[in-house]
Amino acid sequence: MSTAPSTRSTRSRILAVGPVHVLPGEGAPAIEQMDSIFEALGTIAVCPASRPVEAVLLAPEESEDPGELVHSAEALRRLDATVQVVIVSAQPISPSIANAFDGHLAPPVDAPPLLDLLGVRIDAKQPPPPPLVEAPPTKDASIGSPTSTGDLDAVVPVQSNEEGMHQLGDTDLVEAMLHDARGVRPLALRLIMQQTGWTECLIDIEGKGEPIQFGGGEYGSLVVPGRSPDEIRPWASWIARWLALDEAQRELRDMAFRDELTAAWNRRYLASFLEDAIEEARQLRRQLTVMVFDIDDFKSYNDRFGHAAGDIILRNTVQLLSSVIRDGDRVCRTGGDEFAVVFADMQAPRQPGSAHPDSVETIARRFQEQVCNMRFPELGLDAPGTLSISGGLASFPWDGHDGNTLLRRADERAIESKRRGKNCMTIGPGARQDWPEDDGTAEEDPSRQDAD
Repeated sequence: MSTAPSTRSTRSRILAVGPVHVLPGEGAPAIEQMDSIFEALGTIAVCPASRPVEAVLLAPEESEDPGELVHSAEALRRLDATVQVVIVSAQPISPSIANAFDGHLAPPVDAPPLLDLLGVRIDAKQPPPPPLVEAPPTKDASIGSPTSTGDLDAVVPVQSNEEGMHQLGDTDLVEAMLHDARGVRPLALRLIMQQTGWTECLIDIEGKGEPIQFGGGEYGSLVVPGRSPDEIRPWASWIARWLALDEAQRELRDMAFRDELTAAWNRRYLASFLEDAIEEARQLRRQLTVMVFDIDDFKSYNDRFGHAAGDIILRNTVQLLSSVIRDGDRVCRTGGDEFAVVFADMQAPRQPGSAHPDSVETIARRFQEQVCNMRFPELGLDAPGTLSISGGLASFPWDGHDGNTLLRRADERAIESKRRGKNCMTIGPGARQDWPEDDGTAEEDPSRQDAD
């Protein structure tokens, strides 16, 4: 096991990601339950120096990829190298990944082994950390009293104003970082205006203001009309730190949800995105289609040309598919040469008058043809058209009302494509229907047959 000796004299917080049960008893530490690894990262990022996080306990699910656990440990240490990462699992840890963690405990966790492993004594009677709330500042007070050098341990106050309206604070910024696709930038600018009384505050990417820089990163310039550089500079320093943390968080999210080889989204992301996309499609009464496909006889290419050539084929295939889909769609790698594409279709049709089914079917077949016509130097100069794919398409709501059902139906049709001789796309009957006039819960007609 690796070691991560603490450089802090007092530490008192333990976070848990996943179901962790600590046996009651004298000396048993309080555990702060996190909903995800990203919430743990956010908690570590904003914890004050007086109450730093001592350790993170990871309780993986049985089906969880060990590689994802290693990515989680790396992400935690990248944010704070002194945080100890401990696996809580009834199963033994593979020697190949054991060095990525500081220890292994079997559930349920008993306090003495946990504390001995961490090498600390934690006061079991210590109350949970208070929320990051301070007394309302004066009108001219700054958030955490930022200075030109920046105070990373300062607390951003969260309170209500005289009218009872919510005042923005650090917890809002963390929420935006974790859940808002726009990141913290819009909220941070609003927060500055709220705390200073400025009526206008913006970030200029061309550098016409006070530079926003931190840790080697440059994020434009903070511009506030009518204010002096001395007034703006502390806020430029403050927002630079939040933007740097936001950027690091996005990189960590990519590490957790991206396939390292192809840069496609991975299976974990697919499950989350697909359920959200289906719910949005249900609310907007729009169709959603899933395509599952793999490369025909891919193993033969690896055997003939080597795994390096196979890796290039996979990357080029993802790049080609990414170039023909729209921004709202997602390409995911679910296995070795297996992929799933979610056509969320939440934007306007690509061409006036075009319908979602026609557009998706057209894209799928165009992609299939382009794969066949691709030239891969790794396959030899005289080997165009030797690559092909077989896939299947399933659509919400006709083929299923949840992600697992849609993926299963699409996979069944991909298998049918293989049986038909490969280099084939099997399109389900739902992909040629209009949205039903009922509440979107129409059941599939089992008498309908797949159409090639």
